[in-house]
Amino acid sequence: MVKGWSGIAVITCLVMSCTNEAPKNANTPEDEPALNGFSGPLEYAVVPDNVVHDTLLVQVALNLQDGTNIMVASNIEEKFEGLRLYHYRALPDSSAEVLSVSVPAYDSWSMLPTFFGPGKGMNGSWMAANFGERESWGQKLFWCENGFQDRGFIDLAFPEHVVEEDTSYLKRTTIAPFMRVGYSNDTTLFMFDCDSVYIYDDLKGHADYVVPSASIRYTYHPTTGLVLWMNGVPRTPKPNT
Repeated sequence: MVKGWSGIAVITCLVMSCTNEAPKNANTPEDEPALNGFSGPLEYAVVPDNVVHDTLLVQVALNLQDGTNIMVASNIEEKFEGLRLYHYRALPDSSAEVLSVSVPAYDSWSMLPTFFGPGKGMNGSWMAANFGERESWGQKLFWCENGFQDRGFIDLAFPEHVVEEDTSYLKRTTIAPFMRVGYSNDTTLFMFDCDSVYIYDDLKGHADYVVPSASIRYTYHPTTGLVLWMNGVPRTPKPNT
């Protein structure tokens, strides 16, 4: 049985803030940032299901090396909300102390998390959760400090060319292993250490195409939220007409 949890409220608030012009202290330096000094994903070991419960179906659990774990799980009885992330501490009696629960994945078959180290003086850390079915839809971005704080969605996948016998096709896989995170004052920068990325929505009316990864970055600042940049220019959603 899982202690401290007797049903999960549906949390549907998605924190995404955009503006036509970012404040000066929220922008990256004038020159395009290089990947030097950026950090890649942290590696955490997969652990066996180390708690006994009768309500959750566990997809995977990771040891965070601080006495706690994160598992990707859904209710045994199928529900509309689907998968969630559970931050928990395994107790000696094989029960679990649930510390926090993420927003749901709904129709995504995956919510596999990838973690990144914090900047100097930061108490929390970034985590990207891969969404998708047979292919990746992109990454739900969380700031992890006293819970899972939803910071928006990265609409990118890694374009992998697959050859099977006489057929070749493009497969969209998770971009998370290629993500690199850096910090500039109060701004977090997300860049991608690969040749190309597949972008689902460029926020200017175009969708589903491959671009050089050097032309893409995301920034997060508390004032502007998560912002997509293409060729050094910030993008904002196209107004509905």
